[in-house]
Amino acid sequence: MHSQPDTHQPEPREDDLVLRPIVKYIAIGLGVATLLGVEYATYRFGVQRGYAEGVASGEVMKSVNDRAIEHLRHFMQASSADDSFLLQEARNHRDSLAWIQDDTVRQEALWTLAQALITRGLTQDADPLVREILPPAEQATSLWVRRALVTARAYASEKYYAETTHYYDYADAFYKKNNDVTQCLNILSERLALLQSTITDPEQLQKELSQYADRAAALGEKGRELKAGILVNKGRLYREQGTAIALEKANRCFEQALQEVNPEQLPDLASAAVCVGSLLLEKGDKERAATMLRDGLRRLGDSPSGAPYMLLALRDLARLEQENGNIDMALALLYRAEGIASTHEPENSSFWNCLYDQRGWLNLQRENYRAAQLDFENALARTGENVALRAQPLEGVAHCCLSQGLNDKAAEYLTECLKIREAHFSADSAALGRVWLSLARIHDMSGAVQQAADAYGEGARLLESADNMQSPELIDALFARAYALTQLKQWTAAAIVWDSLKKRLPDDHERQHEIAAQFRACTAKGAVLPSEVEHGEEDEEP
Repeated sequence: MHSQPDTHQPEPREDDLVLRPIVKYIAIGLGVATLLGVEYATYRFGVQRGYAEGVASGEVMKSVNDRAIEHLRHFMQASSADDSFLLQEARNHRDSLAWIQDDTVRQEALWTLAQALITRGLTQDADPLVREILPPAEQATSLWVRRALVTARAYASEKYYAETTHYYDYADAFYKKNNDVTQCLNILSERLALLQSTITDPEQLQKELSQYADRAAALGEKGRELKAGILVNKGRLYREQGTAIALEKANRCFEQALQEVNPEQLPDLASAAVCVGSLLLEKGDKERAATMLRDGLRRLGDSPSGAPYMLLALRDLARLEQENGNIDMALALLYRAEGIASTHEPENSSFWNCLYDQRGWLNLQRENYRAAQLDFENALARTGENVALRAQPLEGVAHCCLSQGLNDKAAEYLTECLKIREAHFSADSAALGRVWLSLARIHDMSGAVQQAADAYGEGARLLESADNMQSPELIDALFARAYALTQLKQWTAAAIVWDSLKKRLPDDHERQHEIAAQFRACTAKGAVLPSEVEHGEEDEEP
Protein backbone atom coordinates (compact mmCIF):
# COMPACT_ATOMS: atom_id res chain seq x y z
CA MET A 1 0.00 0.00 0.00
CA HIS A 2 1.14 3.55 -0.89
CA SER A 3 1.02 6.42 1.52
CA GLN A 4 -0.85 9.66 0.49
CA PRO A 5 1.18 12.97 0.23
CA ASP A 6 0.81 15.42 3.03
CA THR A 7 -1.14 18.45 1.75
CA HIS A 8 -1.56 20.21 4.99
CA GLN A 9 -0.25 23.86 4.97
CA PRO A 10 1.41 25.25 8.05
CA GLU A 11 -0.37 28.03 9.80
CA PRO A 12 1.18 31.49 9.24
CA ARG A 13 2.98 33.06 12.12
CA GLU A 14 2.00 36.36 13.63
CA ASP A 15 5.21 38.18 12.58
CA ASP A 16 5.13 37.12 8.76
CA LEU A 17 4.33 39.93 6.08
CA VAL A 18 1.61 38.86 3.71
CA LEU A 19 1.06 40.95 0.39
CA ARG A 20 -2.21 40.81 -1.21
CA PRO A 21 -2.26 40.43 -5.14
CA ILE A 22 -3.63 43.92 -5.73
CA VAL A 23 -0.82 45.47 -3.79
CA LYS A 24 1.73 43.59 -5.94
CA TYR A 25 0.26 44.81 -9.20
CA ILE A 26 0.11 48.39 -7.97
CA ALA A 27 3.80 48.20 -7.16
CA ILE A 28 4.68 46.90 -10.62
CA GLY A 29 2.62 49.65 -12.28
CA LEU A 30 4.33 52.34 -10.23
CA GLY A 31 7.70 50.95 -11.38
CA VAL A 32 6.77 51.07 -15.04
CA ALA A 33 5.37 54.57 -14.67
CA THR A 34 8.54 55.71 -13.01
CA LEU A 35 10.63 54.26 -15.91
CA LEU A 36 8.46 55.94 -18.56
CA GLY A 37 8.72 59.18 -16.70
CA VAL A 38 12.49 58.97 -16.71
CA GLU A 39 12.51 58.17 -20.47
CA TYR A 40 10.17 61.06 -21.24
CA ALA A 41 12.16 63.44 -19.13
CA THR A 42 15.32 62.33 -20.91
CA TYR A 43 13.71 62.86 -24.37
CA ARG A 44 11.95 66.06 -23.39
CA PHE A 45 14.85 67.76 -21.75
CA GLY A 46 17.78 65.95 -23.36
CA VAL A 47 16.80 65.35 -27.02
CA GLN A 48 13.85 67.51 -27.96
CA ARG A 49 14.90 70.55 -26.03
CA GLY A 50 18.55 69.98 -26.96
CA TYR A 51 17.68 69.60 -30.67
CA ALA A 52 15.51 72.72 -30.55
CA GLU A 53 18.31 74.63 -28.90
CA GLY A 54 20.75 73.17 -31.49
CA VAL A 55 18.53 74.22 -34.40
CA ALA A 56 17.97 77.60 -32.88
CA SER A 57 21.68 78.04 -32.49
CA GLY A 58 22.36 76.88 -36.13
CA GLU A 59 24.54 73.97 -35.12
CA VAL A 60 22.24 71.31 -36.60
CA MET A 61 21.80 73.13 -39.92
CA LYS A 62 25.51 73.78 -40.07
CA SER A 63 26.22 70.09 -39.64
CA VAL A 64 23.67 69.11 -42.30
CA ASN A 65 24.93 71.75 -44.73
CA ASP A 66 28.52 70.78 -44.20
CA ARG A 67 27.70 67.17 -45.04
CA ALA A 68 25.70 68.14 -48.17
CA ILE A 69 28.42 70.54 -49.34
CA GLU A 70 30.99 67.81 -48.87
CA HIS A 71 29.01 65.49 -51.15
CA LEU A 72 28.34 68.24 -53.69
CA ARG A 73 31.96 69.39 -53.73
CA HIS A 74 33.09 65.82 -54.23
CA PHE A 75 30.71 65.39 -57.18
CA MET A 76 31.40 68.77 -58.80
CA GLN A 77 35.11 68.01 -58.84
CA ALA A 78 34.33 65.40 -61.48
CA SER A 79 34.50 68.02 -64.23
CA SER A 80 38.14 68.77 -63.43
CA ALA A 81 39.20 65.36 -62.17
CA ASP A 82 41.38 62.98 -64.11
CA ASP A 83 39.91 60.18 -66.20
CA SER A 84 40.51 57.51 -63.58
CA PHE A 85 38.45 59.46 -61.02
CA LEU A 86 35.58 59.84 -63.49
CA LEU A 87 35.66 56.19 -64.44
CA GLN A 88 35.69 55.19 -60.75
CA GLU A 89 32.68 57.41 -60.10
CA ALA A 90 30.85 55.90 -63.06
CA ARG A 91 31.53 52.34 -61.93
CA ASN A 92 30.47 53.07 -58.33
CA HIS A 93 27.75 55.60 -59.09
CA ARG A 94 25.12 53.75 -57.06
CA ASP A 95 27.21 54.15 -53.91
CA SER A 96 28.80 57.51 -54.70
CA LEU A 97 25.41 59.10 -55.41
CA ALA A 98 23.44 57.25 -52.74
CA TRP A 99 23.23 60.47 -50.70
CA ILE A 100 20.86 61.91 -53.37
CA GLN A 101 17.34 60.85 -52.43
CA ASP A 102 15.38 62.79 -55.06
CA ASP A 103 15.10 60.75 -58.30
CA THR A 104 15.12 63.80 -60.56
CA VAL A 105 18.21 65.27 -58.92
CA ARG A 106 19.95 61.90 -59.10
CA GLN A 107 19.07 61.61 -62.79
CA GLU A 108 20.59 65.02 -63.50
CA ALA A 109 23.69 64.14 -61.51
CA LEU A 110 24.17 60.97 -63.56
CA TRP A 111 23.77 62.89 -66.81
CA THR A 112 26.38 65.42 -65.64
CA LEU A 113 28.78 62.56 -64.99
CA ALA A 114 27.96 60.92 -68.33
CA GLN A 115 28.42 64.20 -70.18
CA ALA A 116 31.83 64.70 -68.57
CA LEU A 117 32.86 61.27 -69.83
CA ILE A 118 31.52 61.96 -73.33
CA THR A 119 33.37 65.27 -73.49
CA ARG A 120 36.60 63.41 -72.81
CA GLY A 121 35.95 60.85 -75.54
CA LEU A 122 34.96 58.12 -73.07
CA THR A 123 31.62 57.56 -74.74
CA GLN A 124 31.56 53.81 -74.26
CA ASP A 125 32.07 54.27 -70.51
CA ALA A 126 29.29 56.86 -70.40
CA ASP A 127 26.91 54.65 -72.37
CA PRO A 128 25.64 52.51 -69.42
CA LEU A 129 24.81 55.69 -67.47
CA VAL A 130 22.92 57.23 -70.39
CA ARG A 131 20.94 54.06 -71.02
CA GLU A 132 20.07 53.86 -67.30
CA ILE A 133 18.64 57.36 -67.07
CA LEU A 134 17.20 57.76 -70.57
CA PRO A 135 13.38 57.62 -70.28
CA PRO A 136 11.54 55.01 -72.37
CA ALA A 137 10.84 56.13 -75.94
CA GLU A 138 7.14 56.67 -75.25
CA GLN A 139 8.05 59.00 -72.37
CA ALA A 140 10.81 60.87 -74.22
CA THR A 141 11.02 64.64 -73.89
CA SER A 142 12.78 67.15 -76.11
CA LEU A 143 15.45 67.59 -73.40
CA TRP A 144 16.33 63.89 -73.34
CA VAL A 145 16.15 63.62 -77.11
CA ARG A 146 18.78 66.34 -77.38
CA ARG A 147 20.91 64.45 -74.89
CA ALA A 148 20.47 61.26 -76.89
CA LEU A 149 21.71 63.15 -79.95
CA VAL A 150 24.75 64.39 -78.01
CA THR A 151 25.58 60.75 -77.29
CA ALA A 152 24.86 59.69 -80.88
CA ARG A 153 27.14 62.35 -82.32
CA ALA A 154 29.91 61.42 -79.90
CA TYR A 155 29.64 57.81 -81.03
CA ALA A 156 29.49 58.91 -84.68
CA SER A 157 32.78 60.80 -84.30
CA GLU A 158 34.33 57.56 -83.09
CA LYS A 159 32.78 55.58 -86.01
CA TYR A 160 30.62 53.29 -83.86
CA TYR A 161 27.81 52.59 -86.29
CA ALA A 162 25.51 50.28 -84.26
CA GLU A 163 25.71 52.33 -81.04
CA THR A 164 25.14 55.58 -82.90
CA THR A 165 22.14 54.10 -84.69
CA HIS A 166 20.56 53.18 -81.33
CA TYR A 167 20.47 56.82 -80.19
CA TYR A 168 19.53 58.17 -83.62
CA ASP A 169 16.55 55.78 -83.63
CA TYR A 170 15.50 57.11 -80.22
CA ALA A 171 15.55 60.71 -81.44
CA ASP A 172 14.04 59.87 -84.82
CA ALA A 173 11.03 58.17 -83.20
CA PHE A 174 10.37 61.27 -81.09
CA TYR A 175 10.53 63.67 -84.03
CA LYS A 176 8.36 61.44 -86.20
CA LYS A 177 5.78 61.30 -83.43
CA ASN A 178 5.80 65.09 -83.32
CA ASN A 179 5.82 65.49 -87.14
CA ASP A 180 9.06 67.47 -87.03
CA VAL A 181 10.18 66.80 -90.62
CA THR A 182 13.13 69.19 -90.43
CA GLN A 183 14.68 67.36 -87.50
CA CYS A 184 13.98 64.00 -89.16
CA LEU A 185 15.86 65.22 -92.23
CA ASN A 186 18.77 66.45 -90.14
CA ILE A 187 19.08 63.09 -88.40
CA LEU A 188 18.81 61.23 -91.70
CA SER A 189 21.55 63.41 -93.20
CA GLU A 190 23.83 62.71 -90.23
CA ARG A 191 23.11 59.00 -90.48
CA LEU A 192 23.94 59.06 -94.17
CA ALA A 193 27.33 60.66 -93.47
CA LEU A 194 28.03 58.09 -90.76
CA LEU A 195 26.98 55.24 -93.03
CA GLN A 196 29.38 56.25 -95.78
CA SER A 197 32.27 56.70 -93.37
CA THR A 198 31.86 53.38 -91.56
CA ILE A 199 30.39 50.79 -93.95
CA THR A 200 32.97 49.57 -96.46
CA ASP A 201 31.15 46.59 -97.97
CA PRO A 202 29.61 47.94 -101.22
CA GLU A 203 26.71 45.49 -101.16
CA GLN A 204 25.73 46.34 -97.60
CA LEU A 205 26.19 50.04 -98.30
CA GLN A 206 23.90 49.85 -101.34
CA LYS A 207 21.26 48.09 -99.24
CA GLU A 208 21.44 50.69 -96.48
CA LEU A 209 21.32 53.55 -98.98
CA SER A 210 18.19 52.09 -100.55
CA GLN A 211 16.52 52.05 -97.13
CA TYR A 212 17.58 55.64 -96.50
CA ALA A 213 16.22 56.69 -99.89
CA ASP A 214 12.85 55.19 -98.91
CA ARG A 215 12.96 57.05 -95.58
CA ALA A 216 13.71 60.32 -97.35
CA ALA A 217 10.85 59.73 -99.80
CA ALA A 218 8.48 59.15 -96.87
CA LEU A 219 9.25 62.66 -95.61
CA GLY A 220 7.49 64.16 -98.61
CA GLU A 221 8.55 67.25 -100.52
CA LYS A 222 11.20 68.21 -97.96
CA GLY A 223 12.86 64.84 -98.39
CA ARG A 224 13.30 65.12 -102.16
CA GLU A 225 16.70 66.81 -101.98
CA LEU A 226 18.05 64.23 -99.57
CA LYS A 227 16.65 61.41 -101.69
CA ALA A 228 18.38 62.88 -104.73
CA GLY A 229 21.65 63.03 -102.81
CA ILE A 230 21.29 59.40 -101.74
CA LEU A 231 20.64 58.36 -105.35
CA VAL A 232 23.79 60.19 -106.41
CA ASN A 233 25.79 58.26 -103.80
CA LYS A 234 24.28 54.98 -104.99
CA GLY A 235 25.27 55.91 -108.54
CA ARG A 236 28.83 56.64 -107.48
CA LEU A 237 29.11 53.24 -105.82
CA TYR A 238 27.91 51.54 -108.99
CA ARG A 239 30.39 53.52 -111.10
CA GLU A 240 33.26 52.32 -108.91
CA GLN A 241 32.41 48.71 -109.84
CA GLY A 242 33.29 49.51 -113.45
CA THR A 243 31.23 46.79 -115.13
CA ALA A 244 28.82 47.58 -117.95
CA ILE A 245 25.81 46.49 -115.86
CA ALA A 246 26.96 48.57 -112.88
CA LEU A 247 27.50 51.64 -115.09
CA GLU A 248 23.98 51.26 -116.45
CA LYS A 249 22.62 51.09 -112.89
CA ALA A 250 24.70 54.12 -111.97
CA ASN A 251 23.28 56.16 -114.80
CA ARG A 252 19.74 55.18 -113.83
CA CYS A 253 20.42 56.44 -110.31
CA PHE A 254 21.77 59.73 -111.68
CA GLU A 255 18.78 60.17 -113.96
CA GLN A 256 16.36 59.52 -111.08
CA ALA A 257 18.26 62.02 -108.92
CA LEU A 258 17.91 64.70 -111.57
CA GLN A 259 14.19 63.99 -111.79
CA GLU A 260 13.75 64.56 -108.06
CA VAL A 261 15.01 68.15 -107.95
CA ASN A 262 16.37 70.91 -110.11
CA PRO A 263 20.16 70.45 -110.28
CA GLU A 264 20.57 74.04 -109.08
CA GLN A 265 18.96 73.09 -105.77
CA LEU A 266 21.55 70.54 -104.82
CA PRO A 267 25.27 71.09 -105.47
CA ASP A 268 25.88 67.37 -105.16
CA LEU A 269 23.75 66.84 -108.27
CA ALA A 270 26.44 68.50 -110.34
CA SER A 271 28.27 65.17 -110.36
CA ALA A 272 25.05 63.45 -111.44
CA ALA A 273 24.69 65.92 -114.30
CA VAL A 274 28.21 65.08 -115.45
CA CYS A 275 27.54 61.35 -115.35
CA VAL A 276 24.26 61.69 -117.24
CA GLY A 277 26.03 63.89 -119.79
CA SER A 278 28.67 61.22 -120.25
CA LEU A 279 25.92 58.62 -120.74
CA LEU A 280 24.19 60.80 -123.35
CA LEU A 281 27.49 61.17 -125.19
CA GLU A 282 27.88 57.39 -125.34
CA LYS A 283 24.34 57.13 -126.71
CA GLY A 284 25.13 59.69 -129.41
CA ASP A 285 22.99 62.55 -128.06
CA LYS A 286 25.85 65.02 -128.36
CA GLU A 287 23.88 68.25 -128.00
CA ARG A 288 22.23 67.29 -124.70
CA ALA A 289 25.46 65.70 -123.54
CA ALA A 290 27.38 68.94 -124.05
CA THR A 291 24.74 70.91 -122.12
CA MET A 292 24.77 68.52 -119.16
CA LEU A 293 28.56 68.29 -119.07
CA ARG A 294 29.09 72.05 -119.18
CA ASP A 295 26.38 72.65 -116.58
CA GLY A 296 27.82 70.05 -114.23
CA LEU A 297 31.36 71.35 -114.71
CA ARG A 298 30.24 74.91 -113.97
CA ARG A 299 28.57 73.97 -110.69
CA LEU A 300 31.19 71.59 -109.39
CA GLY A 301 33.43 74.49 -108.44
CA ASP A 302 36.64 73.65 -106.61
CA SER A 303 35.23 71.00 -104.29
CA PRO A 304 37.82 68.22 -103.76
CA SER A 305 35.05 65.61 -103.79
CA GLY A 306 33.99 66.88 -107.20
CA ALA A 307 37.42 66.46 -108.80
CA PRO A 308 36.76 63.01 -110.36
CA TYR A 309 33.62 64.37 -112.02
CA MET A 310 35.38 67.51 -113.22
CA LEU A 311 37.98 65.30 -114.88
CA LEU A 312 35.27 63.17 -116.48
CA ALA A 313 33.50 66.27 -117.79
CA LEU A 314 36.70 67.80 -119.18
CA ARG A 315 37.67 64.62 -121.03
CA ASP A 316 34.20 64.16 -122.52
CA LEU A 317 33.99 67.82 -123.56
CA ALA A 318 37.43 67.48 -125.17
CA ARG A 319 36.10 64.52 -127.12
CA LEU A 320 33.13 66.58 -128.33
CA GLU A 321 35.39 69.47 -129.34
CA GLN A 322 37.64 67.06 -131.22
CA GLU A 323 34.66 65.63 -133.12
CA ASN A 324 33.63 69.17 -133.99
CA GLY A 325 37.12 69.89 -135.34
CA ASN A 326 38.11 72.23 -132.50
CA ILE A 327 41.42 70.54 -131.75
CA ASP A 328 42.96 73.49 -129.91
CA MET A 329 39.96 73.79 -127.59
CA ALA A 330 40.06 70.05 -126.94
CA LEU A 331 43.75 70.25 -126.05
CA ALA A 332 43.10 73.20 -123.72
CA LEU A 333 40.47 71.18 -121.84
CA LEU A 334 42.85 68.26 -121.41
CA TYR A 335 45.70 70.45 -120.18
CA ARG A 336 43.26 71.88 -117.63
CA ALA A 337 42.36 68.33 -116.61
CA GLU A 338 46.05 67.57 -116.08
CA GLY A 339 46.33 70.53 -113.69
CA ILE A 340 43.35 69.39 -111.61
CA ALA A 341 44.47 65.78 -111.55
CA SER A 342 47.96 66.72 -110.33
CA THR A 343 46.52 67.45 -106.85
CA HIS A 344 43.75 64.86 -106.75
CA GLU A 345 44.84 61.73 -108.64
CA PRO A 346 47.55 59.37 -107.32
CA GLU A 347 50.47 58.55 -109.57
CA ASN A 348 49.32 54.96 -110.04
CA SER A 349 45.80 55.94 -111.11
CA SER A 350 44.70 54.63 -114.52
CA PHE A 351 43.39 58.14 -115.19
CA TRP A 352 46.86 59.28 -116.21
CA ASN A 353 47.21 56.63 -118.87
CA CYS A 354 43.84 57.60 -120.37
CA LEU A 355 44.52 61.34 -120.21
CA TYR A 356 47.94 61.19 -121.87
CA ASP A 357 46.72 58.77 -124.51
CA GLN A 358 43.76 60.99 -125.40
CA ARG A 359 45.94 64.09 -125.51
CA GLY A 360 48.60 62.30 -127.52
CA TRP A 361 46.14 61.54 -130.33
CA LEU A 362 45.00 65.18 -130.36
CA ASN A 363 48.59 66.39 -130.59
CA LEU A 364 49.19 63.84 -133.34
CA GLN A 365 46.16 65.17 -135.22
CA ARG A 366 47.50 68.70 -134.71
CA GLU A 367 50.86 67.45 -136.09
CA ASN A 368 52.57 68.29 -132.80
CA TYR A 369 54.61 65.10 -133.14
CA ARG A 370 57.10 65.76 -130.36
CA ALA A 371 54.36 66.63 -127.85
CA ALA A 372 52.34 63.64 -129.02
CA GLN A 373 55.23 61.23 -128.52
CA LEU A 374 55.88 62.63 -125.05
CA ASP A 375 52.20 62.10 -124.14
CA PHE A 376 52.22 58.53 -125.43
CA GLU A 377 55.44 57.76 -123.57
CA ASN A 378 53.89 59.17 -120.37
CA ALA A 379 50.84 56.98 -120.95
CA LEU A 380 53.03 53.88 -121.37
CA ALA A 381 54.95 54.72 -118.21
CA ARG A 382 51.72 54.73 -116.20
CA THR A 383 50.18 51.44 -117.26
CA GLY A 384 51.58 49.58 -114.26
CA GLU A 385 50.79 45.88 -114.33
CA ASN A 386 47.76 46.38 -116.57
CA VAL A 387 49.23 45.29 -119.90
CA ALA A 388 45.94 45.95 -121.70
CA LEU A 389 46.37 49.69 -121.14
CA ARG A 390 49.49 49.67 -123.35
CA ALA A 391 47.64 48.91 -126.58
CA GLN A 392 46.37 52.39 -127.40
CA PRO A 393 49.52 54.43 -126.62
CA LEU A 394 51.70 51.84 -128.41
CA GLU A 395 49.71 52.47 -131.56
CA GLY A 396 50.03 56.21 -131.01
CA VAL A 397 53.78 56.23 -130.50
CA ALA A 398 54.12 54.07 -133.63
CA HIS A 399 52.46 56.84 -135.66
CA CYS A 400 54.88 59.36 -134.13
CA CYS A 401 57.77 57.16 -135.29
CA LEU A 402 56.28 56.98 -138.78
CA SER A 403 56.13 60.78 -138.92
CA GLN A 404 59.89 60.81 -138.29
CA GLY A 405 60.64 58.05 -140.79
CA LEU A 406 61.43 55.48 -138.11
CA ASN A 407 59.54 52.71 -139.88
CA ASP A 408 61.26 49.75 -138.22
CA LYS A 409 60.65 51.20 -134.75
CA ALA A 410 57.03 51.87 -135.68
CA ALA A 411 56.61 48.26 -136.83
CA GLU A 412 57.92 47.02 -133.46
CA TYR A 413 55.40 49.12 -131.57
CA LEU A 414 52.55 48.02 -133.86
CA THR A 415 53.46 44.35 -133.57
CA GLU A 416 53.40 44.59 -129.75
CA CYS A 417 50.12 46.50 -129.95
CA LEU A 418 48.63 43.82 -132.19
CA LYS A 419 49.54 41.05 -129.75
CA ILE A 420 47.92 42.92 -126.85
CA ARG A 421 44.76 43.65 -128.82
CA GLU A 422 44.41 40.06 -129.97
CA ALA A 423 44.88 38.86 -126.38
CA HIS A 424 42.63 41.37 -124.63
CA PHE A 425 40.38 43.01 -127.24
CA SER A 426 39.81 40.35 -129.86
CA ALA A 427 36.15 41.40 -130.22
CA ASP A 428 37.14 44.92 -131.31
CA SER A 429 37.53 44.12 -134.99
CA ALA A 430 37.67 47.75 -136.07
CA ALA A 431 40.65 48.52 -133.82
CA LEU A 432 42.45 45.34 -134.88
CA GLY A 433 41.81 46.18 -138.53
CA ARG A 434 43.26 49.65 -138.02
CA VAL A 435 46.52 48.23 -136.62
CA TRP A 436 46.82 45.75 -139.51
CA LEU A 437 46.43 48.59 -142.00
CA SER A 438 49.18 50.58 -140.29
CA LEU A 439 51.49 47.57 -140.47
CA ALA A 440 50.53 47.07 -144.12
CA ARG A 441 51.56 50.63 -144.98
CA ILE A 442 54.94 50.12 -143.33
CA HIS A 443 55.49 46.94 -145.35
CA ASP A 444 54.37 48.78 -148.45
CA MET A 445 56.84 51.62 -147.90
CA SER A 446 59.66 49.18 -147.21
CA GLY A 447 58.98 47.27 -150.44
CA ALA A 448 57.65 44.09 -148.76
CA VAL A 449 54.75 43.91 -151.23
CA GLN A 450 53.54 40.41 -150.35
CA GLN A 451 53.50 41.21 -146.63
CA ALA A 452 51.73 44.45 -147.42
CA ALA A 453 49.09 42.67 -149.54
CA ASP A 454 48.46 40.13 -146.78
CA ALA A 455 48.25 42.79 -144.08
CA TYR A 456 45.87 44.92 -146.19
CA GLY A 457 43.72 41.85 -146.69
CA GLU A 458 43.57 41.05 -142.97
CA GLY A 459 42.81 44.66 -142.13
CA ALA A 460 40.02 44.82 -144.71
CA ARG A 461 38.55 41.55 -143.44
CA LEU A 462 38.44 42.82 -139.86
CA LEU A 463 36.96 46.17 -140.83
CA GLU A 464 34.30 44.43 -142.90
CA SER A 465 33.41 42.13 -139.97
CA ALA A 466 32.97 45.23 -137.84
CA ASP A 467 30.13 46.30 -140.17
CA ASN A 468 32.20 49.08 -141.69
CA MET A 469 31.12 48.05 -145.19
CA GLN A 470 31.52 51.48 -146.72
CA SER A 471 34.01 53.08 -144.37
CA PRO A 472 36.79 55.11 -146.02
CA GLU A 473 39.38 52.98 -144.20
CA LEU A 474 37.96 49.79 -145.70
CA ILE A 475 37.79 51.25 -149.19
CA ASP A 476 41.38 52.50 -148.93
CA ALA A 477 42.51 49.09 -147.65
CA LEU A 478 40.84 47.32 -150.59
CA PHE A 479 42.43 49.68 -153.12
CA ALA A 480 45.85 49.18 -151.53
CA ARG A 481 45.45 45.39 -151.53
CA ALA A 482 44.26 45.38 -155.14
CA TYR A 483 47.28 47.43 -156.26
CA ALA A 484 49.65 45.19 -154.28
CA LEU A 485 48.18 42.02 -155.80
CA THR A 486 48.35 43.57 -159.27
CA GLN A 487 51.98 44.46 -158.62
CA LEU A 488 52.61 40.86 -157.56
CA LYS A 489 50.92 39.71 -160.79
CA GLN A 490 48.38 37.72 -158.83
CA TRP A 491 45.81 38.51 -161.51
CA THR A 492 42.84 36.48 -160.33
CA ALA A 493 43.13 37.62 -156.71
CA ALA A 494 43.53 41.23 -157.88
CA ALA A 495 40.54 40.96 -160.26
CA ILE A 496 38.30 39.73 -157.43
CA VAL A 497 39.22 42.75 -155.30
CA TRP A 498 38.72 45.17 -158.22
CA ASP A 499 35.31 43.63 -158.88
CA SER A 500 34.39 44.04 -155.23
CA LEU A 501 35.33 47.72 -155.36
CA LYS A 502 33.18 48.26 -158.45
CA LYS A 503 30.13 46.98 -156.58
CA ARG A 504 30.90 48.99 -153.46
CA LEU A 505 31.30 52.31 -155.30
CA PRO A 506 28.58 52.37 -157.96
CA ASP A 507 28.21 56.16 -157.80
CA ASP A 508 31.87 57.11 -157.64
CA HIS A 509 32.39 57.75 -161.39
CA GLU A 510 35.96 58.94 -161.05
CA ARG A 511 37.06 55.81 -159.22
CA GLN A 512 34.92 53.54 -161.39
CA HIS A 513 37.07 54.52 -164.34
CA GLU A 514 40.27 53.40 -162.56
CA ILE A 515 38.60 50.21 -161.27
CA ALA A 516 37.42 49.22 -164.78
CA ALA A 517 40.87 49.83 -166.27
CA GLN A 518 42.62 47.72 -163.63
CA PHE A 519 40.04 44.93 -163.95
CA ARG A 520 40.56 44.80 -167.75
CA ALA A 521 44.30 44.58 -167.21
CA CYS A 522 43.88 41.61 -164.87
CA THR A 523 41.50 39.73 -167.17
CA ALA A 524 43.81 40.43 -170.09
CA LYS A 525 46.53 38.68 -168.13
CA GLY A 526 44.32 35.63 -167.74
CA ALA A 527 42.51 36.31 -164.46
CA VAL A 528 39.78 33.75 -163.84
CA LEU A 529 36.94 34.80 -161.54
CA PRO A 530 34.90 32.32 -159.49
CA SER A 531 32.04 30.78 -161.48
CA GLU A 532 29.36 32.56 -159.47
CA VAL A 533 30.72 35.89 -160.57
CA GLU A 534 29.62 36.74 -164.07
CA HIS A 535 30.64 39.89 -165.91
CA GLY A 536 28.71 41.62 -168.59
CA GLU A 537 29.96 44.81 -170.03
CA GLU A 538 32.59 45.45 -167.37
CA ASP A 539 35.01 46.73 -169.95
CA GLU A 540 32.77 49.59 -170.93
CA GLU A 541 33.44 52.83 -169.19
CA PRO A 542 30.59 53.84 -166.91
